[in-house]
Amino acid sequence: MFRALARPLLASWFVYDGVQNALEPAPRAQTADLILAPVYQELDVPRPASTELVVRAHAIATVGAAVWLATSRTPRTAGAALATLAAVQLAFAPRPWTMPEGPERDAATADFVKQASLVGGAMLAASTGHTAGHQRRKRARRAKAKAAGRRRW
Repeated sequence: MFRALARPLLASWFVYDGVQNALEPAPRAQTADLILAPVYQELDVPRPASTELVVRAHAIATVGAAVWLATSRTPRTAGAALATLAAVQLAFAPRPWTMPEGPERDAATADFVKQASLVGGAMLAASTGHTAGHQRRKRARRAKAKAAGRRRW
């Protein structure tokens, strides 16, 4: 019962954030540019044409993985995908410990802790999939429905 509620609740933030970033990628793209510029320069790699396109693609992948988790199709795979995508977002989050004291630093700290918590939640979702009992009950329901002459998904 708890998993049936927990997965969609965890996924809801990823869906919301992903849709926001897909519709308005500019703020995240600016942050990503600040962090990626020295990396591109150090590695002598050409910059991609548009960081906004990368942010948008990440957002769409996040929404897809979150919907996948919310519907409990393959919760371990969906949780692992969300944990990876959230970790990438956390890597590009502003570093609050490098900012001067003030309200901007407080907001960045809250956002950083929230992102770290979401990575942890997605890791938990990846580590707890369908139980053996769930699989057994699912097979029994299908066998019963088949015996009754109807197909149940």
